[in-house]
Amino acid sequence: MTLEQLKTYLEKEDVVCAVYNGKDLLTSDLKGIRPWIQWLRECPERLEDAIVVDKVVGKAAAMLMVVAKIKALYTPIISEQAVQYLKHESIALEYDDVVEFISNANRNGMCVMEATVIDTVDAHEGYQQLLQKIQQLMQAQSQ
Repeated sequence: MTLEQLKTYLEKEDVVCAVYNGKDLLTSDLKGIRPWIQWLRECPERLEDAIVVDKVVGKAAAMLMVVAKIKALYTPIISEQAVQYLKHESIALEYDDVVEFISNANRNGMCVMEATVIDTVDAHEGYQQLLQKIQQLMQAQSQ
């Protein structure tokens, strides 16, 4: 499957992200970094050297893709920070529109996940920061 073929998955309503590693196809309808957190926990070996299409990519998702060791990415919308980061990490990158940052759900500021890693350089450190932030948010919701 080529990147062009993989792009067609983004036309489906139930696919936000798709990953193809040469033999396995993974798709997810989860928004944000959720698919990446799940896949890095459950099947990281299926992500290595994969081509990826993802509807929206911020720096948090970009860092997780670097941890996953993907080969190439296409996204319709990407943040400036994610573009810089992926280029620095030598990930083949194709996109349609660059935005200053990924907005939060209320569209009144930066996505909390992107804000968590905005000043982080190391992808593995960013991954740990994101896991901690997710845990904090889950604890806050349960109170």
